[in-house]
Amino acid sequence: MTKRFAVIGLGHFGLNLSLNLMERKAEVLALDVREERVELVRDKVSHAVVADTKDFNALKGLGLTEMDAVIVAIGEDFESSVLTTAHLQELGVKNIVNRVVSPVHEKLLHLMKIEDLVLPEGDAAEHLAMRLTIRGVLESLELNDEYAIVEVKVPDHFIGKTLDELDLRRKFNLNLVTVIRRKENRKFLTFGEKTKTVEVLGVPSSDTTFTTDDILVVFGKEASISKLTEG
Repeated sequence: MTKRFAVIGLGHFGLNLSLNLMERKAEVLALDVREERVELVRDKVSHAVVADTKDFNALKGLGLTEMDAVIVAIGEDFESSVLTTAHLQELGVKNIVNRVVSPVHEKLLHLMKIEDLVLPEGDAAEHLAMRLTIRGVLESLELNDEYAIVEVKVPDHFIGKTLDELDLRRKFNLNLVTVIRRKENRKFLTFGEKTKTVEVLGVPSSDTTFTTDDILVVFGKEASISKLTEG
């Protein structure tokens, strides 16, 4: 099924994100208050609309609640970013991703219960596009146009099975580099409050058994990684 995204704000980051999502066969609705920015992508995305997203009414009727995610990629206009995010929440958009423009902006977004935040300097548009279009991807390092090393949440059907049983190399044409495992600790001096740490298992053996919350670090082609996560 084709994934659908809305990108609000067509500066350098938002424009490149829109194009990267299109390259990954997603459907993209691109929005910006500036007509000249919309014209730049009109023939390159699924839909492009001139809209002042600070106006709640401008967001109605665009089908934003049906999107897999709405990305607020607005740059330096702090007020527009916060107001747009508030409007999206009021509309009932479930998955909102925000570009962070300052520490104060980040703090406000946390207070608004927005947890999926992007720092463009450290999270390039191409990386975010992969994370949005391939389910379960947490981090990625793209080595070239074909191959990448990716951190991905363990698929549910892997839990309780061994690496030998799953045979990733034959079934998915992927190499498992390592496993990052979350460990639960208990701090007795803080009234039994539970904390979580992680450990890296090193080179996995054939009898490595996958558990809930494991993060797999895999190497291979993007299509193979997508096949793995889709089950």
